[in-house]
Amino acid sequence: EGPHKLSLCFAPSGNTWYLIEQEAYKVSLASSLFFAGLLIGNVTFGPLSDKLGRKPVYISGKIVERLFLTFAPSYDIFAVSRFFVGIVNGGMALVSFVLTQEYVGKSFWSFTGSLTNLTFAVGIAVYAFLGYCVREWRYLALVSNTPGVIFLLLSL
Repeated sequence: EGPHKLSLCFAPSGNTWYLIEQEAYKVSLASSLFFAGLLIGNVTFGPLSDKLGRKPVYISGKIVERLFLTFAPSYDIFAVSRFFVGIVNGGMALVSFVLTQEYVGKSFWSFTGSLTNLTFAVGIAVYAFLGYCVREWRYLALVSNTPGVIFLLLSL
């Protein structure tokens, strides 16, 4: 079990992606696709939420994000889904930040802005801990996205 092995928990056994040696670049490629999507999401979701409204864009983004995060039968689909998750993730960070600022008065803007960024930092630490405890990446995706589903239902 190397650091570059991704196994499919929900697929038949033997369907494992061994991303070692000449295939190791695919690990970095998936990350690069995510960050490329993040860039596009940050640029496009602002005007989109201004035009359609922040809450509809936020809710639809959450739904799309949940659909793309867990199910990928092949590496190619996984890599493409990382791109789309990056788009939604970048856009959702922007929309949720502005949405929290609109819900509170001007005197609380610095507090809610800091709190929004603090949750991001805490989320990274929690995800690192979950990654240590849950080694299979599909289970990790399932466990780490469960709170997002709860927040999605609370947003409706």
